[in-house]
Amino acid sequence: MSDEMWVVRAGLKARFAQEFIDNSYVAINFVDFAPDDLARTDEEKIKARVTSPVNRSHATQLISFGYRISVGDIVIVPRLTATNRDYLVARVTGPYQHIPDAPLSGPHRRAVEWLGRFQRDDISEAAANTMGSLSTVFRPTAVEAEFRGFLTALEPLTPNGASQRPTSTPTTLRAHEAPEVRIAPAPRPRAVAQLDIELDGQGRARISCPHPALAMEQTPRHVDPGSDWAGVPGIYVLTGTDLQQSSARTGNERTLTTTLIVRPWAYVGLSEDFLGRLSSHRQSKPEWRRALLVRSGGQQQFSSDDIKYLEHKVHAVLEETGEVLLAQTTPRGNLSAKPRFPSMLDDCADTVVAVLRLTGTLI
Repeated sequence: MSDEMWVVRAGLKARFAQEFIDNSYVAINFVDFAPDDLARTDEEKIKARVTSPVNRSHATQLISFGYRISVGDIVIVPRLTATNRDYLVARVTGPYQHIPDAPLSGPHRRAVEWLGRFQRDDISEAAANTMGSLSTVFRPTAVEAEFRGFLTALEPLTPNGASQRPTSTPTTLRAHEAPEVRIAPAPRPRAVAQLDIELDGQGRARISCPHPALAMEQTPRHVDPGSDWAGVPGIYVLTGTDLQQSSARTGNERTLTTTLIVRPWAYVGLSEDFLGRLSSHRQSKPEWRRALLVRSGGQQQFSSDDIKYLEHKVHAVLEETGEVLLAQTTPRGNLSAKPRFPSMLDDCADTVVAVLRLTGTLI
């Protein structure tokens, strides 16, 4: 059973929260962008509709709701209204559904089982700031560990869903009732990677993987790639961190509290001239910290179509993690690539992301 954690908003000012509670589902709208049944299309066709940054945001959220959320996942629904200041917690119990004549909450729906709630006053300011995201559907990755700490002692929902804190300390749920608290697993099985790593005197990490056959090098921003990277086709991933700052006044003395949220970001590209490309990116890209260079580790180099496919696949796997900001547009132009061994390149993409985790690029 999956156990990812998601946030799904119940409309402006939680206007649909009671509808969600009464009917045991969560839903989203976005009918101006996607009124049709997501089960009758696929992710790439949804992405192909994007014509603006707003469309891109809608596409990302629809893909998460329609294709990423799984049965067994935990859903948090903020309910911050004049009468309630809490977060509703549910477990997804059914697959994506499209309801043609749905109410204003939207036709895109997931059946859920309500588990309880926890209070807004009990969470940290960092968590409150994360939940202040404008997105309707997102993963609260930065504060997931904090939220999972609430799952074994949720306050029950009353029949009408009212939020009323018990007069006594909440009773911990019995073992068979409590949702299991654990680190969420990867959304799908990934290829096992066995790596050999060698660090040189300038900080370059030379990484090789026998299966799939890959040669990689992680190079600090201020260091050029090794000479053996000249004139070989491959892909690269630039990595850095994005700082999000928010301030709030709290307490009787109106103390100003500033919170910094650090999130990793990445940029995926392809090249046959790594030295020239990274030199250019030092001038044109945001303040990236490291570059992971990737090429074939076998006797046969990657073809042009191979690296186009691999660039797109690595971007997709990074996007699937929900852990990294990807500001660039999905490289859709590479969908027409005809790689020689796509299944092998799929394993390569998983291995690249495994290396990024190993080196601390992803949280």
